[in-house]
Formats: sequence, C-alpha cells, structure tokens
Amino acid sequence: MKNFIKKLSSRTFYFWFIFIFSLILISYGGYLKYYLSTNHQTFVTLTSAPESIKATAYLVGDLISGQILISRNKDLHLFPASLAKLMTGEIVLDKLSLNKQIYITSYMVSAEGEEGDLKIGETLKVEDLLKLLLISSSNDAAIAFSEALDKTGIDFVDLMNEKAQTLGLYNTAFFGETGLDRKGNFTTVEDLFKLSQDIYKNYPLLGEITRKPEETIYSSDGKIMHQLKNTNLLAGQLAYLWLGKTGSTPDAKDCLLTIFEIPLKDDKISLAIIVLNSTDRFGDTVQLYN
Repeated sequence: MKNFIKKLSSRTFYFWFIFIFSLILISYGGYLKYYLSTNHQTFVTLTSAPESIKATAYLVGDLISGQILISRNKDLHLFPASLAKLMTGEIVLDKLSLNKQIYITSYMVSAEGEEGDLKIGETLKVEDLLKLLLISSSNDAAIAFSEALDKTGIDFVDLMNEKAQTLGLYNTAFFGETGLDRKGNFTTVEDLFKLSQDIYKNYPLLGEITRKPEETIYSSDGKIMHQLKNTNLLAGQLAYLWLGKTGSTPDAKDCLLTIFEIPLKDDKISLAIIVLNSTDRFGDTVQLYN
C-alpha cells in the first residue's frame, strides 16, 4: 500500500484524500441527523453572553428538553412586574369560560394604570378581557378576573400560588394578580422558565394572543370599542415569536419573557428567553436571540 501511494502523483493523492474525507463527513452527518431525530435533543454551541446585556438576571432555555442553555443569576429573587399576568392568564383559562360575561365595576377600574380604558358599566367576554390583560397589560382586566372568581368564594391569588407550587416554582410568591410591586412578591428567571414550559405545552391561546402587535375588542353590546397596542415592541418584528409578555414597575425595572418556535427541516427548536430587572429589555432579548 505504501509503495502504491508513493507512485501516485501529489494531485491524485489529494483527490482521493478529499474524496474519502467527504464520504466520512456525509456518513457522520446522516448519523447525527438520525440521532437528533430519535433523541429529540437540541445541541447548541454556547458562548458567553455579551457583556452589554443590561438585565440583572436572564435565561435562555430549551422548552422541550428543559435544558438551560445560558443564564445569569437564575436563582435571584426579583420582582416579576406584569410577567405575573401569565400566571393570571393560566388561572383564567383553568377556571372561567371564554364566553362568560364580566360586568365592569368601579372597583375594577380603580387599579393603577389606565391600559385598555375600561368603562364602568360595560360588559365584556372573558376572551376579550384576556386580550386586554395580555396585549395592553391591563391591571383593570386582572382585577376584573380576580373579582369574578372571588364572588364565587375562590381566592384568585391563592390559586396563583397553589399553581406555582404544583409547577415547582418554589422561588416564586404572588401577592397580587397584577404583578405590581409588593413586599414578598418575587420570582426568578428559572421559575419563569418552568412557567414558560407549562404555557408552551398547555396554554397555546396565551401565545396566540400575546404575539399580536395590535387588536380591537368591543363590549358585549358592541357599543364600546377598545383598540389595543401590544406593549411588546418585538411583536410582529422578530421571526418565529410564539409568545411575548412585558413587565415594568419601579422596583422590577423592565422585564420581558419571550418564546420562540424555530422550524427546522424535520423538527423545531422551542426556546424561552427571559430577562428581568433590565434597562433595555428589548435590546437584551434581541442580543440573546441572535
């Protein structure tokens, strides 16, 4: 064999070397594709996150495998702001019919903030109030849902905390349905990742609503119109956005939870990107997304 190689010209030798090496790569590529398809794992080459990320805590994770790909301060207790409304949305879907009518009282519109501009005396379907809650991040809508359940003898916030324990969110405590700053109201990016997994698996309507850049809803009698603009400026801007929810309070600063469903040839990658306590939630998310 050595004598044969010596007889080959340099050009011929390199030709056969490249040919055989290419066959090896093709064979390995076929095996890798088979392995990924049968093991349903996402392999990501990780590098350090950019130093310019302004969030105190962030996390990027694979929703299917549960693998945390990169994070900072994943266990740090921070205020959730309106990201808490994602749990509010879960409880609403668990306990209320989408067609149920909710009458808006003066108490419901007394919450901090005027998002959605609800009117005393109007009636809206749960489905439309849910859009108000998640697109405009309306605190009034959150209070309306809480009051609707409280009237039946069920404490809404208790349900939120019970659900948190069921999902294993052991570093999360809710002291209100709105997510407004309260002493003892906290969560972590790791717990929000677990919540994201539950939403992605069991509550696709939350994703469908939150990825709309804008929406128009009406009171049940059709007389009052509400034009909603998404507080998430990335809605309609980033490809493959499946869900997006913002939060912002003085103590929480700016927060953003996003889910992306990225199609592959024969599969898909489903990622959650969560940033808490940031001064540039959209910029942070775009950097982590890229």
